[in-house]
Amino acid sequence: MEINTLTPIGQLMLNLQEKEYPYFDDVDLNNLLITNENNVLKASWRGCLLKAVSDDIVKVGSIEVKSSNKDYWNNLAAIYKADYLKEQRKLNLANQSYNTSMKRADEI
Repeated sequence: MEINTLTPIGQLMLNLQEKEYPYFDDVDLNNLLITNENNVLKASWRGCLLKAVSDDIVKVGSIEVKSSNKDYWNNLAAIYKADYLKEQRKLNLANQSYNTSMKRADEI
């Protein structure tokens, strides 16, 4: 069985559910990733926030329907934010170094 790995842009598209709810074009997705330090979780968090504040009315022809997706995108953004912050805490812990040896008091 071969496991298919996604590119960062592909993962971002999946996280933002671009197939079901298109909002960003390829250039926007790439810029979203670049401006968020090429971190997919951070870009996903920010992308969901952008989707949440977008037009809250769906217009099909002469019919306008108020969208209820704002809460959905904000909730999804909160999940990605928590995942991003957890990832950052792990990275910060991994980058900390401890001084495990001490100099003698009579050495200067």
